[in-house]
Amino acid sequence: MSQPNVHGLPQFLRKDEKGYFLDYRVEADGLSRRKRVRLGLIPLAQAKRILAEHYQEIANGKYLAEERPRVTFNEAADSFLAFSEARKKSHRRDLVSVKALRAFFGARPLESLTPNLVEDYLAFRKKKAEERGRSLKGSTLNREMACLKTIVRRALINRQIDRNPVEGLRMFRETSRNRTLTSEEFQRLLDHCSPHYQPVVQLAYDTGMRRGEITGLKWDQVDLKAGVITLKSEDTKTQEQREIPLDEGLKDLFQKIPKVLGSPFVFNFRGHGLKDPKTAFLRACQRAKISDFRFHDLRHCAVTNFRKAGVSDSTIMSISGHKTYAVFRKYDRIDREDRLDALAKVRRFKDSKDSYRTRELKTEVSQVVG
Repeated sequence: MSQPNVHGLPQFLRKDEKGYFLDYRVEADGLSRRKRVRLGLIPLAQAKRILAEHYQEIANGKYLAEERPRVTFNEAADSFLAFSEARKKSHRRDLVSVKALRAFFGARPLESLTPNLVEDYLAFRKKKAEERGRSLKGSTLNREMACLKTIVRRALINRQIDRNPVEGLRMFRETSRNRTLTSEEFQRLLDHCSPHYQPVVQLAYDTGMRRGEITGLKWDQVDLKAGVITLKSEDTKTQEQREIPLDEGLKDLFQKIPKVLGSPFVFNFRGHGLKDPKTAFLRACQRAKISDFRFHDLRHCAVTNFRKAGVSDSTIMSISGHKTYAVFRKYDRIDREDRLDALAKVRRFKDSKDSYRTRELKTEVSQVVG
């Protein structure tokens, strides 16, 4: 036990005309406040025994502290979704993930979650998918686990829980997509797109802009004279402003797009802004007989084409909007052409080296003969 206090009594123990009492502080919601527990007119030895029994809890500020209401997963999820709607570009994805998580965790206290319980959730998700004749990819389950981790992290920040109940949760290993188009495939895809949709695909292929950045593009963001598209922080996934360069081909593309009276959007269909061109894109791929290709893969195509053209990685990232090099590398696809080109470069290097050695040998021989 600690040193006696000024009254000659052990720490946390006091006495007045009403007898002995415990005097300490409790921690609640990040605040410290004083608490007193009356023991009454009892002998000092008995008061010391009571103090000894609860000393550790008192020292930690937990003894007889008012219990905080146990927040449920649903309550924490609601708090997270409010944050997601206000701050995140991926709010729609978060809604899908939270809906799946609610079906299993629901009204459970958030602090009762464990890594084993999350494993039970994953088994539950896979079983439900099999019942519908589907299979869930590791990437889908990873998005849901990432959402769960964020919900828990937000609850910690908001002091709704004291510890992370799912700490140490492991994610599934994901295989990055490795699909880009050849020049012939892209032209075939473009030919099978609807006329109003062709500029959308062309812009994505040439610049690597994200689908939402393109469909939400407004005329006041396009400066054909300066040759740039300016994306504001609220328009990008990373919430950072950036500029997209426009060459003569893209300037000509924008000049041919008709402006719809009363609409600020660049891309329209029947007088309305494009919402989600996913269906139109899939149909174009089917007509062009291009398989295993998604709209987002056009971003991979753009990054790969920039790199093959000799553009520096930092410049490509400033155009594509990648914040980290690790994520950027996933979009730069090394294909068969790159590997063959690498072998050709090595061959040319060896040939030049052998040629140099041959010239050097001839020089030595001529000097000896001469």
